[in-house]
Amino acid sequence: MMMSFSTDPISLLVLFLIIILVWITVKHYRAPCKNFPPGPWGLPIIGSFIYFGKHAPYKDMMRLSKQYGDVYSLKMGSRIVVVVSGTDAIKECLVQKGNDFADRPYLWVIDQMNPKYDGIVHGHFDDKWQRRRQFAHTTLRGFGFGKTEMESKVAEEILFLLDEFRNIQGKPVNTDSVINRSVSNVICSVAFGKRFDYSDPILGFMIDIMGKWFESSRKMLELDVLPFLRPFNKQLIDNFSTFANEVKKFCMQQIDEHREAFDENNIGDFIDAYLAEATKEHSKEDFTDNHLAQTLVDLFSAGTETTATTLRWGLLFMVLHPKIQQLVFNEIDQVVGPNRLPRLADRTYLPYTEATLCEIQRLGSITPIILPHAALVDSTLGGYDIPKGTEISIILWSMHLDPHAWPNPDEFDPNRFYDQKTNALKKNENFMPFSAGRRVCMGEQLAKHELFLYFSAMINQFKFSLPVGTKKPSTDGVFGLTLVPRPYQVVIEERNI
Repeated sequence: MMMSFSTDPISLLVLFLIIILVWITVKHYRAPCKNFPPGPWGLPIIGSFIYFGKHAPYKDMMRLSKQYGDVYSLKMGSRIVVVVSGTDAIKECLVQKGNDFADRPYLWVIDQMNPKYDGIVHGHFDDKWQRRRQFAHTTLRGFGFGKTEMESKVAEEILFLLDEFRNIQGKPVNTDSVINRSVSNVICSVAFGKRFDYSDPILGFMIDIMGKWFESSRKMLELDVLPFLRPFNKQLIDNFSTFANEVKKFCMQQIDEHREAFDENNIGDFIDAYLAEATKEHSKEDFTDNHLAQTLVDLFSAGTETTATTLRWGLLFMVLHPKIQQLVFNEIDQVVGPNRLPRLADRTYLPYTEATLCEIQRLGSITPIILPHAALVDSTLGGYDIPKGTEISIILWSMHLDPHAWPNPDEFDPNRFYDQKTNALKKNENFMPFSAGRRVCMGEQLAKHELFLYFSAMINQFKFSLPVGTKKPSTDGVFGLTLVPRPYQVVIEERNI
């Protein structure tokens, strides 16, 4: 018996659309090469989003890695992304073959805030970018970035924060705002040569804008891979661009102020050093105001967000684990005493405090997915072929919450990093809070110094507890560009000195 097909126009149109959809799917989702990493199949248009929940894509990616391996591929909308998880694969990608995977992909979401890919964070890996990054790194170190010379600036800012804590102690408060302002002032002193009063509306406005910018990033990343949703999210897109432009405008104003008072014989901060470099003949083309402004955005946003968020996680874990908070205080009190604040020279003698900071960074894991990389050349990863230009998504969360590397990984336990027998800090190869390789966080050393000085000073001077009768706050973070704690309140009490 012969099969019969309907020839009415609607049926033919549906058949035609199905054929087109299948053709588009095969065209977009066909593996770029024979030995390409395997991965789950995706639906037309939306790709592998059917495997994702609403709140924690890094957990979904980790779950898929258990089925497809530490190096696998995902259909992200209309493009294919290689996902890298697990210590060995991540180290191969970032360290052993760091140059091969040091580029950045071209992304729609970046086009909305930095269309020329200026600056350090989003810049493509070429000779000009390497020269600008090297200049930034050398210049920042010259101003004490990551050195003990920076300690005095951080210590000064900590004194302002402690005074603010004294003013708000004794009642339930949210410390997010004051911590953000304090940490922001450290990078402002290096980049702009000045600090802002906590009540300064300009600083408050910029930190608020930056917070909204980071918060909106999660939805923007979805729109990046699902372009058909963009017409329905015009307000979000406009707001995201406005937030980014406001931060850049603020940095441009700082550049203009510095140019008016510029003296090549008096280089006082990063902007001065950049303006001086831009006057050199071999630097005029590469060292533009746009590059400088975007570099300042990178420094201002990253230098504030990551450290402040880690400290917020730190206070959360301390109020949830008062016994550990007491152990940290006891160690600091025994080594430092009540008459001064901890110094960097004390770090060696405060291994449990250091271990607690490491555990805060591990469990908080504020960058569960680092900014995407791209293959600069044809290469291999995990035994698979990775063509040039392939987008790479690296899941640091997989290192920090892997149950094989960390027994009971969801529990907060500083002893993971503390050797009780030798009273010393223990290292762990599965711990990489600042990433690694050619794109490693440029402010890693400064951040480590800041975290130690801030955290130890706060615990040395104050006791932090949950308000009586309140429900314990959640440790499930909110994922935007970083993983931040949900809002919570603490009661601050000055210790009896």
